[in-house]
Amino acid sequence: MDKTIKITRREFIAGGAAVVAVGISGVKLHAADSRFHVVPPSPLPTRALGKTGARLPILTFGCGSRWMMYEDAQAVAVIERALDGGIIYLDSAHDYGKDGRSEKLIGTLMPARRKEVLIQTKISDRDPDSWWRTFENSLKRLNVDYVDTLLIHHLGHDDDLAEIERKGGVLEQLYSAREQKLARWIGFSSHTDGATAARFIRSHDVDTVQMAINVATNGPYDLGHEERALPAAVEKGIGIIAMKVMGQDRIANKYDEFDAATCLRYSLSLPVSTATVGMPKPEHLERNLALVREFKPFAPDRMAELKERASGEIETSFLDFMRNHHDTA
Repeated sequence: MDKTIKITRREFIAGGAAVVAVGISGVKLHAADSRFHVVPPSPLPTRALGKTGARLPILTFGCGSRWMMYEDAQAVAVIERALDGGIIYLDSAHDYGKDGRSEKLIGTLMPARRKEVLIQTKISDRDPDSWWRTFENSLKRLNVDYVDTLLIHHLGHDDDLAEIERKGGVLEQLYSAREQKLARWIGFSSHTDGATAARFIRSHDVDTVQMAINVATNGPYDLGHEERALPAAVEKGIGIIAMKVMGQDRIANKYDEFDAATCLRYSLSLPVSTATVGMPKPEHLERNLALVREFKPFAPDRMAELKERASGEIETSFLDFMRNHHDTA
């Protein structure tokens, strides 16, 4: 058993919050390379992105399936409003939207607003040759010459990790992208297996991880990110980007006690750097901006109570959905 799993829930939440509050020593020098634009400031509350030296607003704009619900003009207008409101981090992927629609729409705002944003994209390919071509295509779509964060998309179970790690595999391509300064920071995303994600974190030199963390991400199927991968990332000083905080509509506003504010507040009460949220209506953006401006973490006892209340039907509904979920839009 991983030694970090032995930490009590109260000790982990309290200790992790202290790490987030004061930042982490050992900042990586490559984060400040002159090729990259200065990380933009934000009026929103910020937290350290691990050891990168950057601070991010605690709210990230998810440019996946929820954003894809807008018509093009409105999608761009909502992003501009998000930037004006202090959100600086945009989360996309090569396979978000038909023919890369997500990346292309972000690209329409570049280079006019490039220095106001940090762009994260994700590559799903496991073949190293196609992975590199896909990444080059992402850069073209985004209308940029580097991305701020580049992730291996949706890490699966141990067999997938072995494929990623093989000699000449996509992990080497990821490192090459960072070495060539085509990506400021690198990492992976995971919503499948927290134990596998923890092994990746402990074994490799990455800057960030995006993981599924919400009030129902453990249970019989056991994504286990909060219990396994999150402690590993905190221990190693990796930037942590929470996703699925609303439970893909299987949690937020479906159950009386778990409205969107409670779901977002729960995830942000954990030692994460920021939370990615899809916002399919303009009023969702305004609501979430207001919430993070006034954010106060839940007490550990309340966190444990919410987790307990989410067990059973809520947990099962979310986990059943996630069994066959693939991050595309």
